[in-house]
Amino acid sequence: MNQPRALLSVYDKKGLEQLAKALAESGYELVSSGGTAKFIQESGLRITPVESITGNPEAFDGRMKTLSFQVESSILFDRSNPKHQEEAKALHLIPIDVVVCNFYPFHKALEEKLPLEQAIELIDIGGPAMVRAAAKNFHHVLVLVDPDDYPAVCKHLQTGQPIPIETRLELAAKAFKLTADYDSAIDTYFQEQMKKPILRLRFENATPLRYGENPQQKGVALWSENPDPLSLARFRKVSGKELSFNNFLDGDAAINVLASLDADQPACVIVKHTNPCGVGMGETLEEAFEKAWQGDPVAAFGGIVALNRPISSSLIQKFLQEKKFVEIFLAPGIEESAQDALAKNKKNLILLVNPTLATASMPTETDIKKIRGGILMQEPDRHLLLRSELEVVSEKKPSESQWRDLLFAWRIAKESKSNSIVIANHEQLVGAGVGQQDRVRACKLAVEKAGGRAKKASAASDGFFPFADGPEVLISAGVEAIIHPGGSIRDGETIALCNKHGVALVSTKGIRGFKH
Repeated sequence: MNQPRALLSVYDKKGLEQLAKALAESGYELVSSGGTAKFIQESGLRITPVESITGNPEAFDGRMKTLSFQVESSILFDRSNPKHQEEAKALHLIPIDVVVCNFYPFHKALEEKLPLEQAIELIDIGGPAMVRAAAKNFHHVLVLVDPDDYPAVCKHLQTGQPIPIETRLELAAKAFKLTADYDSAIDTYFQEQMKKPILRLRFENATPLRYGENPQQKGVALWSENPDPLSLARFRKVSGKELSFNNFLDGDAAINVLASLDADQPACVIVKHTNPCGVGMGETLEEAFEKAWQGDPVAAFGGIVALNRPISSSLIQKFLQEKKFVEIFLAPGIEESAQDALAKNKKNLILLVNPTLATASMPTETDIKKIRGGILMQEPDRHLLLRSELEVVSEKKPSESQWRDLLFAWRIAKESKSNSIVIANHEQLVGAGVGQQDRVRACKLAVEKAGGRAKKASAASDGFFPFADGPEVLISAGVEAIIHPGGSIRDGETIALCNKHGVALVSTKGIRGFKH
């Protein structure tokens, strides 16, 4: 009976010494070449040069090492097939039972935008061939492509027990993922060289949903390999029922609104159907929550609440006393007594915790929207307006408190569905008109929601006012400061209207806040 063989050929040598020793102690003959062979020999272990199997020397600056009929056949033949066994014997092949391999770091070519001549030398040929062969034959060949898997395999080797088929399958799946990602990176690089944008997506770790957008629809949430720190995949569910499709959409929207606000101050965001209906900032979290809730109590009922400070017992006590109802709380943390009170009195309320929410930042991932037969792709809108970027185009200048409210209102408007008008007063959302086909109707809706609170308030528009009728609605309700992108051919009429009524008008100088 032949001594079992392990073929080791790696670029990343993390953990290799321990694995090689464990294999050798378990009776494996170690086969290797090039830098991997030298590394193993320096560890005091014997190796069989891969050239003794291939019958050929390493050639062409290492381009040819392991790629050969003898190596691939020794990995690939089916040990359970008598015909394969006979052929292998006739060909004098000794089985390779373990393949340990990872590839040249082609991702550097993408990250560092290396020139084509350098990138080509990072394309591994023999490694992917061996890995694919071993993964295909996983019933008989163990394939290892991730150093993080070495310790578990070493423990198996120490026991002397066969490695379970479930583990072999899992390692084979990881191997095929590596080759798929590797080829995808090469494809992406070559397409970029030809100025042809390409996007390959892979999402995993499916989270079952309570239901889809409607109860008659099934759904799952899938996650990228390394999700954003504020992805809902990164939140810990402390209590409550399973999340639905809409819960994920609303939760994500609430996180994005919170990320656009000043993290130095306690803030609360309440979202309903992906739009902020309540936003408040205050000296305390309790004050911020109350301001957000009172912004629109009707819409807030059953909404999604995101906070940038840990939930206190006093907040939950008041929440329960006033019989408020929300579906989800998202927070950096929660006091133990507050958690106990929610578990006792609101068993279905979903509580999600992520410490990163205390310092929430804008998303960095590419923004993608699905359309029939394709996708639309754009960079994320991370632009947070600064006062220094703005231009006062009216005779009246905003006061300091109005400046704060204008920026506050703008940041809410840009996270609301277009067309959007937001009215704010003392860092509280008091009225919003969102998702309207015409801007004047959005103004009327925002004013209707604000009621008397529109007096001496500030307003933001995510796009320019095409006519002066929208500003006229706001000014008639008592709004005293307005911010919009400007750029309409009738800007002069809007400026004249504001000057007539002593209203401050600020232009973002064309920066728009559309969200569809």
